[in-house]
Amino acid sequence: MNRKEEIKRIWTECFNDSKEFVEMFFSRVYRESDALTLEKGGKIVSSLLLQPYSMLFQGAEVTTGYIYGAATRRAARGNGYMSELMVTALNTALERGYMTCSLIPAHDWLYFYYDRFDFSTVYYYDPQRFTSLHAFTSTGQYTRVEDPYLPEVYEAFHSFEMQRKCTVLHSQRDFLNILDDLSHDNGSFVALKNHDNDVVAIGCAAPADGRLLVKELLGRDEDSRNAVLAVFRNEYPDMPVSVYTPADSNGRKPYSRGMARIVNAPLCLGVIAAAHPKLKLKIKVTDNLLPYNSHTYIIKEGLCTIDDDYSGRLDFDIDADTLNKVVFSSAKIGDILDFPSERPYMSLMLD
Repeated sequence: MNRKEEIKRIWTECFNDSKEFVEMFFSRVYRESDALTLEKGGKIVSSLLLQPYSMLFQGAEVTTGYIYGAATRRAARGNGYMSELMVTALNTALERGYMTCSLIPAHDWLYFYYDRFDFSTVYYYDPQRFTSLHAFTSTGQYTRVEDPYLPEVYEAFHSFEMQRKCTVLHSQRDFLNILDDLSHDNGSFVALKNHDNDVVAIGCAAPADGRLLVKELLGRDEDSRNAVLAVFRNEYPDMPVSVYTPADSNGRKPYSRGMARIVNAPLCLGVIAAAHPKLKLKIKVTDNLLPYNSHTYIIKEGLCTIDDDYSGRLDFDIDADTLNKVVFSSAKIGDILDFPSERPYMSLMLD
């Protein structure tokens, strides 16, 4: 049995995905270069995927390694094998030049598990809820794109994603996999054109637990987005609707979506320095898992340099977890800290 087939067997043993989804994933999504495994006694006992995604951050595109499908054979659990593999994953991400690692815990208790590797809950969303009687109205004239696989549909999707300030981006390959995943979830994809034949709004939705979850809603304006929701309402007439949107400072409680961990602090702080040339900070970071990051950083005049001999006043003296939370807090918290924080967003990760 080759490596891919062994990972597939672990996946099937540990997750409740349908046979159709597993076949789609390992034929369309899986890449050998993303797979990390741990062997004991000549046998793979744990595996995970470290998938690279582009991410908008401080006006630049960086790479986040998305950790997905982390699993250990049932007979081998309780030996710390996944902990060993997670440390390998973090070091691999650093070696590959990724700025961060991201993940979505499959269960609430896993948030506490990933805490031990200095992952922090930084991805949030705001679920806007509507009853099954809510009518979504719009005034514009729109027509539905019959073929979502047309290049212009992805081009519009990518353009809308790029309008967000800090977000995980999806390649065209990712987008095509999202469409396939929706079909396996009995979901729906809607793209609408206006009278100029431009794609102006896009939505992805799937039913779950008696509700329609609109996992992504993008568009030029509120009217076009409402038009997408009206199509979903027509397709799922008796379901209440939850629309996932980025969390902002609107007074509502945000819901946790996922976690992130900075694996390359010099790169991260360098991007921040370049984006804010007037920023002046002195930051000491202590990272026990990734000593590469443990330095004193001087940010000024658009540059970030390392000066471990510096002994003056520090603006921040923080560990890896706190660094995540400072860098990826909301802008409102950033104002309090006098730091250019950006809250990231992540959606459509086949979770």
